[in-house]
Amino acid sequence: MDKKKIKIYVFDQEDVTATLIENYLHGVTFDFEILKFNLFDKNLINDKDSINFVFVDISKRNIALLKQIPDIVSVPNNIVMFMSSEEDTDLYVQAVRVGVKEFLKKPFVRADFLSVFSKYYNEALKIEVKKTSSKVISVTSFEKGSGKTFFAINIARELAGLTKQRVLLIDFNDNLNNVALSLDMDIAYDTKSFIKNTTSENAKNQFPKLYNYKNSSMYIVSNGVYKSDIRHLSHSDVVDFIKTAKRFFRYIVIDANISMDEIHDAIFSHTDCVFYTITASISSAERNKRYIESAFDKRPIKILLNKFRLKDEAKINDIESFIGRDIAFKIPMNLSVTLGSNAKGKTIREISPDSDIVKAYNKIAKYIISRV
Repeated sequence: MDKKKIKIYVFDQEDVTATLIENYLHGVTFDFEILKFNLFDKNLINDKDSINFVFVDISKRNIALLKQIPDIVSVPNNIVMFMSSEEDTDLYVQAVRVGVKEFLKKPFVRADFLSVFSKYYNEALKIEVKKTSSKVISVTSFEKGSGKTFFAINIARELAGLTKQRVLLIDFNDNLNNVALSLDMDIAYDTKSFIKNTTSENAKNQFPKLYNYKNSSMYIVSNGVYKSDIRHLSHSDVVDFIKTAKRFFRYIVIDANISMDEIHDAIFSHTDCVFYTITASISSAERNKRYIESAFDKRPIKILLNKFRLKDEAKINDIESFIGRDIAFKIPMNLSVTLGSNAKGKTIREISPDSDIVKAYNKIAKYIISRV
């Protein structure tokens, strides 16, 4: 959420409520601050530069505080939610009448809390970013099995974690080994249908429907496991979608398949940085050289040497000589982490946050943030 911080105000005499909320939000990628008060005072909610989630314990004994609620809900960045251990329909009705967004039964469980919180957090997608600040990162390769989809997924997740800002991962992969399969996702909107049905006019309503990865600031549009119809998109479809998405996302990471000429041209003509993945073998270097010379002759790309081992058949200098380009970054081979990630449908940071491969991704993400 760009230039907007999450503040969570908890007005409750029971300390356990604030503790529960903090535990339930453990691992999210956005910044938040919890402020705990025993008694309700509307004057304590005074930060106009943040999105304020206000949780208020309400019961028959303090029902008089309802009179203060309209002043709070009238401020656009305040989202008020009532909590109560009492089963009282009249209390609920009065809360709704004064503008309270939700009513949580105490003690609320994690699933209920996250469902409600995510609903209103995703409304922040309607806040546009500065047009000049959004960047498009594309990942491609002529070499099958070079790990471009794996890289796209994990660099998007790393950017979301580091920046705490919205990142969109777009799956243009027409192979079965796509983002949905890699992350074990149940996709409601495949790439083609989502792009076809998203316009500049309806984007504010469309983007909150995207798959949100584990309550992070990473959002995903992908083909389903068995869907592969993105070739039917036109050049203008893709260009218009990228331009629209740049209004709402700080970074757009695209898993680009090289076999789609019209889409290929649309993607790379609107990309700020292209990462081209290769592996360390002489035969693949020769094949990549021919493709790079034909497709990226005058375009700057960052060569990413993936699955690198010190004992590989081709040394870095050899590969650079073959393809005629410098290798910008190396990602080490770490089978235990990558296999664990693929098997569990998780990102590498979730599997092994202190591993060498995660450190490599972190370095590349920092480069993108500071230099792209």
